[in-house]
Amino acid sequence: MKKVFYEILILSIILMLFSVACRTTKTTKVPTHISPDTTGFYNNYSKILGVELSGNENKKFIKEISDWLGTPYLLGGSTKDGADCSGFVQAVYKTVYNISLYRKAEDIVKNCELIDKKDLKTGDLVFFKIKSSKVSHVGIYINDGKFIHASSSKGVIVSDLSISYYTKYYYSAGRIKNLK
Repeated sequence: MKKVFYEILILSIILMLFSVACRTTKTTKVPTHISPDTTGFYNNYSKILGVELSGNENKKFIKEISDWLGTPYLLGGSTKDGADCSGFVQAVYKTVYNISLYRKAEDIVKNCELIDKKDLKTGDLVFFKIKSSKVSHVGIYINDGKFIHASSSKGVIVSDLSISYYTKYYYSAGRIKNLK
């Protein structure tokens, strides 16, 4: 009698599991204009960088620049152990886009087509003439008026172009010719 009871119980459980597994489920349609992982990846990196990302930025670029945050400033450096502004920009462009840039900020301008500040896109460069008649500082535009650069006092950080210091010394924006 016990054996029959357990067989019926097991059979009932199997039937119940089978009916649940075969039940059709309502599917939610994902809008075609939104990538399924947009909220996870871009929201996460928006917080890390302190920049409102649009969701259209190059993911490899966003991940790479995030990995550089906090890198100490080192004159002549171009690694995550220490970098100056042009070394940082040069390394990011080589890693993300496989493009070799000149080494000095004043020469990196030669790799660019100069553009208006209002036309900046993610990955474009911003140039500054700080207490000099020639370009002496370079950073990479992210989005939302923010750029990432190697500050001589704070290392690799994200800054806002609208801060008076940067508006005072701003020279131009540039787009690398090979990335049009």
